[in-house]
Amino acid sequence: MPSLNHLDNIEQVHVELTDKCQASCPMCARNYNGGKERPFVGKNEITLDQFKSWFSLDFLSKLTNFYACGNYGDPIIAQDCLEIFEYVRNANPQVRLGIHTNGSARSTTWWANLAKALKDNHEVTFGIDGFADSHVLYRRGTDWHKIIDNAKAFINAGGYATIDCLIFEHNELEADQFEKEMLALGFGKVNFKSTARFYDMEKFNVEDKNGNYEYSLKPAITERFKKVAVIKLEEVAANLKSWESHVSNAKVKPRCINNKELYIDSRGNVLPCCWVGSDWLEQPLEEKITIHSLRNKMVEDTKNKFKSLDIFNLNNNAITDSVWSDLNEITTGPNKPWACAKNCNE
Repeated sequence: MPSLNHLDNIEQVHVELTDKCQASCPMCARNYNGGKERPFVGKNEITLDQFKSWFSLDFLSKLTNFYACGNYGDPIIAQDCLEIFEYVRNANPQVRLGIHTNGSARSTTWWANLAKALKDNHEVTFGIDGFADSHVLYRRGTDWHKIIDNAKAFINAGGYATIDCLIFEHNELEADQFEKEMLALGFGKVNFKSTARFYDMEKFNVEDKNGNYEYSLKPAITERFKKVAVIKLEEVAANLKSWESHVSNAKVKPRCINNKELYIDSRGNVLPCCWVGSDWLEQPLEEKITIHSLRNKMVEDTKNKFKSLDIFNLNNNAITDSVWSDLNEITTGPNKPWACAKNCNE
């Protein structure tokens, strides 16, 4: 297994440029069921000056992949998003650049300029969940028509754009027509993704800012898109000792090491991946339902086990060769975090 004990081995960097977002997607961890925003998000973003102080031109010149996605925010909301990507591109003409976004911000001029700044070898992935009437049920707070206008401006200026389309019961039957029309607009491809966030729930209730019920989302039901839970949540909750045994025996192939990747969150924390990053920042969920109680246990487990690994913050420390010196042991040993067993189990 390769080691990340030396910075020269790092090939990929995943950055969350901001934890700000104009959307209120119901299953996103930044809010309560699509309603009130959780208090620990929406205050952080990385500026161009910070970015330059964190990443040297020499470091950036050796990367093969640099992309912005993250857990809580949309990268295009960050004030210096375009300038940061322009800086990386100038430092490394060959690096692959990527952005994941809902696309419902900025002007068409900004999007055309982004295409010119990214130049060759890039991909911007737009989250578009079907046609306008379907899209709005999940991507609350976004404007479907503005997204399409922005994407067209980006594509017409030479940008390569793709779509990630989440599939639910309300949009699964329009998938083929949606794909056909989006490809005709110039998108390179449409990836259909059946969300796993229903777990074994039959529906997910969506709320307004005051916590009042508005409507329900339901999982896809056709054979093409539906997902079936392997085990019921209640069974997992009732047999946590068995789950802990499963975790300790899991054969983890950590993508952070195999992909030679770093994750930097919007606060400047250096972490092995966005999954660990989500657990590291997550605050306990108050609702007393099974999935939230299990989520809280996973978060607590990750926080406790990663205390043995120094979590560097780039506002206080430069990345050094010793950042990942203990990562192999933590992610693959018998005391591995649940997050590693869940996401990187063979």
